[in-house]
Amino acid sequence: MSHDARWFMAVAQMFGIETANRLNQTAAHEEGKVEAQRIVRALNLPSIASISDYLLVQEIIIGLLGPDLLDYRVVEVDEAAYQVHVQRCFAHENVSRVGLADQYECGVFARITGWLEALGLQYQMSPSLGKCLKAQGRECLYTFRFERESLSGGVPGR
Repeated sequence: MSHDARWFMAVAQMFGIETANRLNQTAAHEEGKVEAQRIVRALNLPSIASISDYLLVQEIIIGLLGPDLLDYRVVEVDEAAYQVHVQRCFAHENVSRVGLADQYECGVFARITGWLEALGLQYQMSPSLGKCLKAQGRECLYTFRFERESLSGGVPGR
């Protein structure tokens, strides 16, 4: 992920933080779609029929891509929703180090939305993507609620 930080800083310096944020979120989301598809296909993962199934896939993806980048916990709220509580985040640390935390818009969860899209899951996310919650002095806590019909054993393994 060191390339991500360098790329983000280069774009911010050349074109401004707003452009860097917009491009970062777009690139992270699109990368998330590609990496989820590749990992699911390479590991021949089964279709997702429940929150637990999705959370297992999410753990596999995070485990392969960089388990040391975040300290977080996941809580299943009910059969259609879960929450992610991030205690430590590499992106927040990096933008804080260079003095851009108060302007940074989260790219980590943009990547996760790419995973969800690639897996064919319809969801609502609260809060929506925007400024880094940690930089605002808030808890980094996101809730994802799946539409029940999307948990019917779609995309993986295709």
